Amino acid sequence: MVCILLSTYNGEKYLEEQLESLVRQEGVEIRILVRDDGSKDATCDILNKWQAAHPGLIDFVQGENVGFAMSFTHLLQMAVVRYPEAEYFAFCDQDDVWLPEKLRVAVEKLEAEAKDIPVAYCSNTRLVDSDLQFICMCWKRGEARLTKERALIQSFATGCTMVFNRRAAETYVSHLPEVIKVHDFLMYQLCMFLGKVIYDENSYILYRQHGGNQIGQPGFRKRWQRRWTSGNYKKHTLELQNYRFLKAYKDLLSVDDIGLISQIAFYRKNLFTKLSLLFNNKIKYTRLKANFFYMLKIIIGGG
Repeated sequence: MVCILLSTYNGEKYLEEQLESLVRQEGVEIRILVRDDGSKDATCDILNKWQAAHPGLIDFVQGENVGFAMSFTHLLQMAVVRYPEAEYFAFCDQDDVWLPEKLRVAVEKLEAEAKDIPVAYCSNTRLVDSDLQFICMCWKRGEARLTKERALIQSFATGCTMVFNRRAAETYVSHLPEVIKVHDFLMYQLCMFLGKVIYDENSYILYRQHGGNQIGQPGFRKRWQRRWTSGNYKKHTLELQNYRFLKAYKDLLSVDDIGLISQIAFYRKNLFTKLSLLFNNKIKYTRLKANFFYMLKIIIGGG
């Protein structure tokens, strides 16, 4: 059984199309646990209708607005208790479309892995516009190179492609950091350092790009404006992400991994630690544009 974790917020425009694709999943038994994050539109009406039409399949709860990362975290906390028979869990966005074989392919790969360590499957994404017309693939073939060093700053696991085993889910909810900014990045790091991540070059999802996306694909100019003018360089996002991860999971990490994570969690300690991170060729993004912003942040101490 796969428990699909769907967080919604003002998603009336595309929600039914996504729900249709979920109930058409082939080769797996599913349950859909939905948490609405305080929608003001017709999202809850749509979900009530679908829950009534699919009793036992869709479980819908309404919550206050806490943001997408905590909404998914609350979903996972509920799911591990409500569905003790679920072997796997999958993050799901409200505005995409899943191909019928998406979960089956993920489960087949996960079934070949150990059950006693956190294991996550993720895949490439097929970017489409609001009308589901193809734009491009998110990652070129061979571009997603998964290492622990790179996992400190970059995730190749887009949340809506992630399917993970029960051990990963239970480890996540039993060691929650004090602040969670991005749930899928946290799950990716957890599995990279404590278990395994399986990356699939293929894509079984239509990842819709539109004006309402929480996280999209901004160009160089927009990224510069967003990060520089908004003061994002002063928020120490990567530094804090790794510090919180280290603090939450330190009792499960190896000594070597604690040392590796500390390189970025405490990089502003002095000039030597900053320079060491700046010239560490293993802790780098795969794309030059992303690397430019990353190195700039280190130089100015933004992290």
